[in-house]
Parts: sequence; C-alpha cells; structure tokens
Amino acid sequence: MVENKMIQYTLNGPVSQERARIRLMSALRENRFPQSILIDGPAGIGKKALAMELAKALMCSNPNARPCGHCFGCRMATDSGVTENWVIPLDTKEAHAKSADEVSAGSTAKTVEDFKKSYIEEIQKNPYRVDLFGTSAFISVDLIRSMTGSFAMKGDRIRVVIIAEADRMNEAASNAFLKTLEDVPPDTYFILTTSSREKMLQTIRSRCLALHLLPLTDDEVRSEALKVGGEDFDEESLTDDIVGLAVGSPGKALYYAQHGSEWCKLAVEFVRRSLLQDYTDLFFKLKDSSLDEAYEANRFLEVLSFLIADLLRAKAGASLRLPETTLNVGLENFPRVDATALELALVTVQETMSRIDSRRVTATMCLQNLALKLFEGYK
Repeated sequence: MVENKMIQYTLNGPVSQERARIRLMSALRENRFPQSILIDGPAGIGKKALAMELAKALMCSNPNARPCGHCFGCRMATDSGVTENWVIPLDTKEAHAKSADEVSAGSTAKTVEDFKKSYIEEIQKNPYRVDLFGTSAFISVDLIRSMTGSFAMKGDRIRVVIIAEADRMNEAASNAFLKTLEDVPPDTYFILTTSSREKMLQTIRSRCLALHLLPLTDDEVRSEALKVGGEDFDEESLTDDIVGLAVGSPGKALYYAQHGSEWCKLAVEFVRRSLLQDYTDLFFKLKDSSLDEAYEANRFLEVLSFLIADLLRAKAGASLRLPETTLNVGLENFPRVDATALELALVTVQETMSRIDSRRVTATMCLQNLALKLFEGYK
C-alpha cells in the first residue's frame, strides 16, 4: 500500500503571531481548511499580509511544499491584475465607475478594475498600511455581485477571495454576501479581514472561522516597519515614542513616523495650554497643524489620549509608553491635576472623537471646544 505524502505548508510572518499560523497550517495539512475565515485584530498588525500568505498556500499546486511561489496558482494569487481575487472598499466615485467590459474601445476613463488594481498594488507594497482607504470608502452590493458573477468563469481552479476591511460592507452588501456564505461554491475560499468585527453582521461572523491576530512586540514593529518602509525610509523617525504609540502595529508606526513627532509636541502643548488657559496660542497652533480633516484630527486625538494615559501611568509609578513626550508636560507644576482629573480628561477626548466622527461639527471646532473643557474644574 502506498502512503499519501502529506503536503507541507509554510506561512511566513512575525513570531508573535506564530500560534495563529500554526493553527492554519495544521488545518491546511489535514485538508480541513474552512471555506470562510475571518481574521480580526487591531489596525495595521498584518491581517492582510496573512490573508495574502493564505491565498498563495490555497492556490498553490506544488505537490510537496506550499506555497512554492512559482506555480500558476501562486502567480495568480500575487498578480495585482487579477482583481477578482479581492473585494476592496471604494469611495462613491470609484464604486460607480464602469467595469472593464462596459467601457468603449480606446477609452482612458478609469474602471472599477483600475481602481482595485491600484489599491491591491499598494497593499502588496505595504500590507500594514492604515490610511489606504478613505473614511467614506465602503463595500457596495455591486462589488459583492461582481464577485459572485465571476465564479462562473473560474473553471476548475481553486478560487480565493480576500475581502479587505469586511466591516465596511453596507447593509445590502452584507445581506448579499450572507447568501453566498450559505452556499459557498466548491473549491472557493473567502478570507475576510477586519479591525471592527462588532460592526459586522453576527450571521456572517458565525459562518466564518474566527482568527484573532495579536499585536507585535516593539522589536518586531521596528523590524517590519523597516522592511516595508524601503531604502528611503528614515530609520531615525522610529523613535521610542513613535514605537510606543504604535502599540504593536507596524502600520501605525509607519503612519506616526510621518506625523507623530509633530503631534506629540502638539499634544504636550494642548495639555499645558489647556491647564494654563492660554487658548489663543493653542488655537493658532491647531490651525497651523492642518487638523481640519476628521481622520487626521482623530489620529491626533489618539496621540493626545495616549499622552493622558501615560500621565496616569506616571501617577501610578508605572512604565511609560511615551517617556520623552510625557516628561515634557511637567505635570508636577499642576498639583491639582490628580488621577480623577486625568480619567475625566480621557473620557472627554473619547467623546470628542465620536463627535468628530459624526461630522455634525467641524473638526477644528471640536478641538477648540475640547481645549476649553479638557481640565474643567481642575485649573
């Protein structure tokens, strides 16, 4: 009797997420991999990177070791032009663009496939990126229908679809995708990624294998950020405070490497000027910092929240995540500001972030109001 040789699977990634990869490799080797999997975890920790590794492993045809990186399946999995392998959030203009088979010959207008291809290329260059999709980007029902409509053309090959930021499916798209999950075509696999699984339909989540990815260590954050940052990336921008802000996310480290140093200084000014009631200078600094867009304003408020949380740590004698920035506040000069004041300030910042997200009031106005009430009663 000839024994069937077990195919060996190797999924590459950071050590901190090894347990999750071992679980997946075991399912692949034992031929019990589910047809739908939901990878969740904080933004920028590598969910899309793992999804792409899985896609290669599932589509690879090497009889011994997968993914091999050379066969037709591996090439299809990594070809940004094969846009049917992805469902990606698009803004309204992009989502309403014509598909490739609808445009007239010689047209230079961008199609839905063109937009998707450009996003896929960016993901492949930096799968940790946290600011790729606009805040208004969403997954429409048309994108889901386009995905299911392409199933008839897949022939007998294995098909893997990565649904990036699956929580951005609108209601119609969620319901359409749910119907697909109820009867998944043979040899078809869905890999969903999300940082907000609670925003997804419970009925979709219940039909997927849940896989939670852990944040990386600070050393891994540095290593991965440098790896995808490329030769032109300034290694010195990854200060201890920037890595502290990242909280295990290479994507956030890369984002804050661009803005974090300036925002850390501004956060110190925000706290000090609020305590001193010196609002005029602070308002000018806020205006010069170009924080009028909701996304950037809330990313700054994340930094401010982190700083206030660090001030609480300092009160408790715990280690600091932003040592240089936190010490620059000089909180010892404001003896009335106790732990209760800092806790209330954190709540106020979180409320402001929600207000900015609602877009009922401009981000600039929200930041100014926050400065006025941040330490109200403790000045």
